[in-house]
Amino acid sequence: MHCAEAPRDRLIYHDTYGCSAMEFVRDAKLCPQLKYSPEHSTLSHRLVLAHMVNLDNEVDIPLLAETHTSVAHNPTSNLKLASGVAPVPSMLSNPAPVNVSLGTDGAPCSNHYDMFQEMHLAGILHKGVNHDASLIPAEVALEMATINGAKALGLEDEIGSLEMGKKGDVVVIDPYGRGGLGAAPWSDDYSSHTVNPVTTVVHGCTGRDVDMTVVDGEILVEDGKLAVGGREKEMEIVRLAQKSVKGLLERCNRGREDDAKVGAKLMQPWSYV
Repeated sequence: MHCAEAPRDRLIYHDTYGCSAMEFVRDAKLCPQLKYSPEHSTLSHRLVLAHMVNLDNEVDIPLLAETHTSVAHNPTSNLKLASGVAPVPSMLSNPAPVNVSLGTDGAPCSNHYDMFQEMHLAGILHKGVNHDASLIPAEVALEMATINGAKALGLEDEIGSLEMGKKGDVVVIDPYGRGGLGAAPWSDDYSSHTVNPVTTVVHGCTGRDVDMTVVDGEILVEDGKLAVGGREKEMEIVRLAQKSVKGLLERCNRGREDDAKVGAKLMQPWSYV
């Protein structure tokens, strides 16, 4: 569920409901509840809140932790839409840390579905905003994109990490393949204090560097192309997406004046050729 995204959201919660974002979520009984039995305790359900940018930190962050509510951090979208910067370091440093995962939001809000770009931005944004280079190390950004996402969905026993008994979900990256030397060189000599592979993945790679994708043991992408259908199938998917977008915009703009239509407008004096 999207929550506390735009700056005005915080005012709406206070002015309309007299509470903070998480107090509203709690009072509306949207949060997971702990259910106890003689053997163990379980959560009644899972809740993932996207964005969580404009919070009352002293109230909302402890409530996120207490209610076992996860956050989907969408740094690209939050910056493009001028929503602000989510207090992720405070969530992670809370006495009971909040589970923070990563998301991209919708395509119009971030222009991509590339989790590598989100890892990179999440790993550098909070350093700059807080003037603290120690925040969100590459390993933490990688955890946000993998095991923390699995925890948010209650699937951490099945996916999110390479462990015995879990599904065979693997992404193989080749940063020096099709893209050339797009990432800083790293060494597998871990005793030499060179750039480590996690830093290379998080801060030097993009989705275009993915060479192979394996889901539950099945190879879906190989040599950077769909294993079934290859590039031809990929272009078919792209054409269908373009057709859907065109139809969506046509319906959206029906009856609107030209200056009110949404779509691919260029700033003046730019023009298409």
